[in-house]
Amino acid sequence: MEHAEERRSAKRNRVAQLQFYAFRLSLCSGFSLLHSSDKLFQQYVVDAYVKTEGSRLNYIRLNQKDLRVEFYSRLLDALTNRASNNNLRVGKLVILPSSFQGSPRSMQQNYQDAMAMVRKFGRPDLFVTFTCNPSWPEILNAMQGRERPENRLDSVVRVFKMKLSELLDDLIKRKVFGCVTSYIYLSNFKNGACLIVTFY
Repeated sequence: MEHAEERRSAKRNRVAQLQFYAFRLSLCSGFSLLHSSDKLFQQYVVDAYVKTEGSRLNYIRLNQKDLRVEFYSRLLDALTNRASNNNLRVGKLVILPSSFQGSPRSMQQNYQDAMAMVRKFGRPDLFVTFTCNPSWPEILNAMQGRERPENRLDSVVRVFKMKLSELLDDLIKRKVFGCVTSYIYLSNFKNGACLIVTFY
């Protein structure tokens, strides 16, 4: 049987911002000036995040029709009425979809999903908190030269995610605490380099 190549009609000649920054931030063998720049590296990562988030928000703003926002006409009418009663001018309404992480609709949907799980499976039996320790040997081994964990949060997060994956395997696949019917977890940063994940 002969191999037939698939022909694609549309050739993609652009890279998304997220893909570009993911490539730039990926570790490569040898010395990397970007990763060795301490506070400047942190500023670069923050700027990259802000640019990527701004690009996503701009896409949502420009594609409101494709996102079926016309279904929210009653919301627009209510806002217009409230603004006219208070002598305010209404700007352009941009509705963030629930797929946009951190938007009010996303948080509301996550809350509703969690409450549905509680309604179906009952209250949680365990409350587990998993905290990152910047002094873990895996993190310290990833540091090169005089680098410190607080300046290389990409390595800290990478190690933390691997350990979190192992914890999830212990809880769900290996059933360390018994059979798991459902679980919810949230993660957040505290004090700069400290990652915390809480399971319910």
